[in-house]
Amino acid sequence: MPATGVDKAVRQRGSANELPQHLENDFDRQALVPRLLVLAMLAAATLLEYGHGHWEGHWIVLVIYGLTTVVLALSSRFAAGQSWLPWVATVTDAGLVVYVTADHLPRDTHDLALATDAVSLFPAFLLLIQTGLRLRRDLVAAYAGIVAVGWLAALSTFADSGTFAAAGPSPLATRQVLGLLLFVATAGFVFYAVHRMRLAWATILRVQWDRMLLSHFLPEGIAAEVVNGEAEIAERHVCLLAVDIRGFSALVRERPRREVIGTLMEFRRLVHDSVSHHGGIVDKYLGDGVLAVFLHDTPEQQAESALAAALDILRQIEGWKEHVHAPSGVRAIAALHRGLVFAGVFDDDRRAEFTVLGPAMNALSRMERRAKEARVDLLVSKGFLRLLQPSTRAGLEAHPIRRRPGDEELPDVLSVHPVGAAAVSQPYLAAVHASRISEDTPMCRDGGQ
Repeated sequence: MPATGVDKAVRQRGSANELPQHLENDFDRQALVPRLLVLAMLAAATLLEYGHGHWEGHWIVLVIYGLTTVVLALSSRFAAGQSWLPWVATVTDAGLVVYVTADHLPRDTHDLALATDAVSLFPAFLLLIQTGLRLRRDLVAAYAGIVAVGWLAALSTFADSGTFAAAGPSPLATRQVLGLLLFVATAGFVFYAVHRMRLAWATILRVQWDRMLLSHFLPEGIAAEVVNGEAEIAERHVCLLAVDIRGFSALVRERPRREVIGTLMEFRRLVHDSVSHHGGIVDKYLGDGVLAVFLHDTPEQQAESALAAALDILRQIEGWKEHVHAPSGVRAIAALHRGLVFAGVFDDDRRAEFTVLGPAMNALSRMERRAKEARVDLLVSKGFLRLLQPSTRAGLEAHPIRRRPGDEELPDVLSVHPVGAAAVSQPYLAAVHASRISEDTPMCRDGGQ
């Protein structure tokens, strides 16, 4: 069975606090520049002034580090996502820093004046910052630990050899110990900064995770309000759109179950995309029906958007029917209504659900049933029609539908279709004359609205 969006989300939850993989993969390629800069600085300092250490060995180490840097950059493309890659890069950087620091320790008082001593500190701090950019505390701690231990070991070696005593504690020992302490302090600051950044990153990912998970159970746009604590229940004016498939029961009887489910999912996607495109929210799926609400903007703008979504859906239905090879008897109907409702997330401490409640919802269900009985494609209440702009109403042909016994609670409704479009079969219409609804059409009973 194919994985659902929730299944994929649950599988990704374990790595919610990790750096996005594409950033991790690109890091060593981007780090090629600062590493080459370190090589250039060390090479320039060596050529200009090199007063102690092993000159040949120094160049051998720089060449090896340069080749390793290039290999790491290439490996990040072919070994993307491998856990060993960041560790190899970090240990390689720390190894270079330890070598350069130890190699540039002054052998005597005369060497204190060499400019290369200042350059030798450059890799330690630059590569520390670069390691911190990975936003991984373990790598920062490993790098800082290796460098600090190597630096301290080098100082201990020279202390045992008597170099500190010959040069005096002030000019050499104090300078080197102070440099080590500055590095440790800087490493601590970088570690703390990475830690704070990780906490911020985890918070952002947690919010995104909650929003993504809620979006599978709440309508698009409402999940963000729930996460932010803004989805309070309030009375609001909405325009309602109900879309249903006529003849779906026969389709279920004739087709294999898996094919029927696929057909239904394609229908839902079609409706969802059209509703979302026009600024609406899919409230819920009811079998082969879809309920959408338009609750943003002014009532007039809600009506315009809801009508545009309904017409868009009905235009696409024929293409959908051809794609799924639906029988000719399968068709879609849509009902549009308006009114005041209570909208928000209703939470009974057992289950939270975004929905709308009110008389307008009851009236919409009656309209949808009447549309099925009258075999019309698009049914609207007169109150909804009055919200449309005059130019929009001028582009519609309307056919009033007669009330029948038991329709006392049904709003005044009309079958509408765009001017020039083929009218639907209306055997149950009381009036078959096409009439434009004028601006002064009196308001009729509209389901209590």
